[in-house]
Amino acid sequence: MNHFRRLFPLFAWRIVAVAGLGLGGCKDLFIAKQTVLVDSISAPGIAKLAGQSYRLVARKSVVTVQTAQLPVIAACVNSALTMVGMYEAPPSVPSDVFIELTYGMDTSSRVDPATRESFLQLSARANHARSLEPTHEEELWDVRVAIAGLAGRLETAMPLLSQVAATYAGTDTHVETTIRMMPNAPAIVAVRENAVKILETNNDAGASPQAVGVTK
Repeated sequence: MNHFRRLFPLFAWRIVAVAGLGLGGCKDLFIAKQTVLVDSISAPGIAKLAGQSYRLVARKSVVTVQTAQLPVIAACVNSALTMVGMYEAPPSVPSDVFIELTYGMDTSSRVDPATRESFLQLSARANHARSLEPTHEEELWDVRVAIAGLAGRLETAMPLLSQVAATYAGTDTHVETTIRMMPNAPAIVAVRENAVKILETNNDAGASPQAVGVTK
């Protein structure tokens, strides 16, 4: 299903172009690093993320207002969380945590396009009650990652944003931190490729592409 790969044209173009040049160790000279803002916080003494099950949820207000495709974003987040050792709980099995998904892109005409922010935020809550529905139990961790000046659709940045968010989930940066990432870094490419596989599998199986609970 090649149309799923076209959801991430920014990353695909850069990877293919570099491979075609055959520059070996010099290839990164022609790829600008992406500046990413990271702000994460966590409760003291929380359990390690690896081995925990989760269920993604999103607020109806976010899903309604944003034009981005929720299934695509969920596929990227699921891919990235899997890479840090977490796994999505089966449909009828309570998860260890609920992770609320928030995302957005500033499209205001009053903002300079070069500074318009695109972001992804993940917020985890405990599920001691073993509920299948989102709870209002204590927040365990929250991470927000953002980039500025995205020219294309929000989905094109999701492999990078998801990978960074998953990496910093469960940590505490204390203040907003700036990092610089290569858009063709192996971990980001892996998130993208795994997300494409998730979307293709759901499509081939005729499954519902939206594996995210939507709350009020």
